[in-house]
Amino acid sequence: MAAAVGLHLSLHERLINSRPTLQAAEFAREQGRFDAMHHELLKAYWDQGLDVSDTAVLQDIATRAGVDVAGMEAAVKENRFGDYLDSRRNEAEELGINGIPAHVIADKYLVMGAQPYDLFERVMAKVGVPRRDASANVT
Repeated sequence: MAAAVGLHLSLHERLINSRPTLQAAEFAREQGRFDAMHHELLKAYWDQGLDVSDTAVLQDIATRAGVDVAGMEAAVKENRFGDYLDSRRNEAEELGINGIPAHVIADKYLVMGAQPYDLFERVMAKVGVPRRDASANVT
């Protein structure tokens, strides 16, 4: 599906431990740098095929995102956001979410995993959202 829309995704041979990555992202959020960190994490993981749970990789990503590297390392090491992440995971599991991406639409429909665009169109039509003309979004 990615290739069909012009995306390049690096496939990984093994799953990573996302805990350090999520901790680093939450630290960036605390600093008001979440969007930059999120962008750099996705680029490193999907475009470059890097292990974003590796400390050296996280340090480089934090630097590029303008995040305090030493502060981020300390937050990850001390598991500063552990309780928050655990509660969010529990909340997701209670909703039947056990993977990403996951989209809850109108508190009624759960769309799990990478799905074709037409599936989202059908779900949005069910909740009464009119289809937008894609060319109207081009600036």
